[in-house]
Amino acid sequence: MVLVPILESDPDYAALATAVLRRQGVADTPVLATLLGLLDLVERSEASLVVADAGLLGGRAGVGRIRQLTSAPLIVLEGTGEPAPALLTAGADHVLAKPFAPGLFRATVEAVLRRLRIERSAAGRVVRVGPLTVEPVARSARIEGRRHFLSPREVDLLEYLALNAGVVVSRRQVIAGAWGDDPEATPQAVTMCVHRLRRKLEADPHRPRLLCTRRGDGYVLVAAASGTAPLARTSA
Repeated sequence: MVLVPILESDPDYAALATAVLRRQGVADTPVLATLLGLLDLVERSEASLVVADAGLLGGRAGVGRIRQLTSAPLIVLEGTGEPAPALLTAGADHVLAKPFAPGLFRATVEAVLRRLRIERSAAGRVVRVGPLTVEPVARSARIEGRRHFLSPREVDLLEYLALNAGVVVSRRQVIAGAWGDDPEATPQAVTMCVHRLRRKLEADPHRPRLLCTRRGDGYVLVAAASGTAPLARTSA
């Protein structure tokens, strides 16, 4: 069953979100009024998508708390004036500034649910490069025995770099190859996403050995970061 909790106190936005999701075949769309209620729900149940008002989240701090509990895609409805880059850096996948056109929300939800369907059809796929194992469907990465949960944007970017291990790719190439020319994707978003991945995967994020920058050119995932085997793509 697909579960999509909605954190929203405005009845109009809550009704819009519920109606759009139900038209997409999502029947389980509980509307919550507090961040604690949302955190409790996602800790007890596996959410496929989370829709949340930025004010009720408490901004980037709330995004970070959600990310500690789930890697489900997170759509933030922003009406507080907090910059979208800050929310994306904290782990949000999409930020829609209120007021927004219903069609924009519908298109965003459709894109997220379409990705979920694609992921289910590719269940079991993993990408290995050196000490790193990327599991796109589980939205996680394992390195040197440690497992890290990733946001959808993070796992897309990491999988793209892993599939192009040893090749320097520009930010524009990342946007096209990892995020499908998502209109919300920018070179700055790529930079922020790389920084988040380094904090999770590198022993010293300030001196990366795996996700390296080639100044003026872009990024490269170094296949021989620990002197181990080259890239392999398999099905578990």
